[in-house]
Amino acid sequence: MASNKNPIECIFICHFHHTAGPRILCQVPKDYITKDLFEIISLYAIPKRQLKNRMITMTSNVTKILGYPIRISDKKYQRNAYYFNLCIVCDHLSHTLQYQPIVKKLLNFIRNLEIERNFLSNSDQSDDSQEQLFCMLNKVMQDLNKDNTCILTVCGAVIYLNVIKVSPDPLIPLNFDVPVLLSPINHSEHQWDLVTERISPYINGVNHVSRIVELSKLSIEIVTACIQNLIYCNAVSLVDLFRYSNMYICTTQIVQFVKNKSRHQEAINFISAANAPKAKFKDIFSMYSAMKRGARYIDICLSFNPRKLNINERNLVLYGLSNGYIRQLRKYPVLLKSSDVNKTILGNYFNGRNSLNIISCYSRSNVYTLDLAIERDKRIVSVWK
Repeated sequence: MASNKNPIECIFICHFHHTAGPRILCQVPKDYITKDLFEIISLYAIPKRQLKNRMITMTSNVTKILGYPIRISDKKYQRNAYYFNLCIVCDHLSHTLQYQPIVKKLLNFIRNLEIERNFLSNSDQSDDSQEQLFCMLNKVMQDLNKDNTCILTVCGAVIYLNVIKVSPDPLIPLNFDVPVLLSPINHSEHQWDLVTERISPYINGVNHVSRIVELSKLSIEIVTACIQNLIYCNAVSLVDLFRYSNMYICTTQIVQFVKNKSRHQEAINFISAANAPKAKFKDIFSMYSAMKRGARYIDICLSFNPRKLNINERNLVLYGLSNGYIRQLRKYPVLLKSSDVNKTILGNYFNGRNSLNIISCYSRSNVYTLDLAIERDKRIVSVWK
């Protein structure tokens, strides 16, 4: 089997010692996680009891650490409970979704060994126990990195580990991309990390990435990495920033939309304006049918007056894009003369290969101001595709 494209750089086991506090029991390679780094992450590696049995991802500008803290309640322990965690460390740009089942399965395996044999709580009392722990972690890391599989035998118990197939990395979201939830994120379930739970209330099909950064008070790097991971999980898709000047066209899927009557009521419920009677399907379909090349959305809205039809014009676009019934025609500025490249601000971008949104992100320009400047510059034409 091919080697892993998102290799594990380190595996470590940590626990809460009744007198010494949080400490690393064993790690492979040795000394990969420094004392200073562990002091920073220990709050999350060995967290409060409210975060037990939850997937936790810690991301820095160098590493991404994935763990699933466990708590065993038992009077045999000094504090009537034993806290521990096994963490996988990867590069900060790596996708770690495929390792979540591995971490949970390994920790449940170790949990059973601890209950039966005090496997971890006594492991720091002898060199033999430490060596056994090191060999176990080393085998897991080496086998998973090389073959994506591992068969591990510890104290007569056997566990089979298999890394799930990794899909190609999704594109990194741009500042003005708008994430749309494809399925609701259930906060009562434990598979979502803390960053996802922090930003999910702001993923509403209206807020773009920069706005979500502002509302969540997280860094742009953390938010984009989280959204990229949600795209990877098929929980989120991206659409362009809504503007009335946008241009949309119907796709061939619009035919299936008409034929599939089971979707009609869903569309009506999503697209109807709030605090108003339900919109009619024929009006919804008529507005979709008017979306064609050369027709800006503002012109369609002026023609149909969606508010009078009890249609939320934003949700009409959002529903159509999310389900593939329409697609946006993007604006690609092109300089008429190559000699004008150095005479025009951002001239190198105006080559017909960069859309307006991409140029605004790369140049950190306001998309509305940039669009207006392009429209007024007679040296530039725009291609919609």
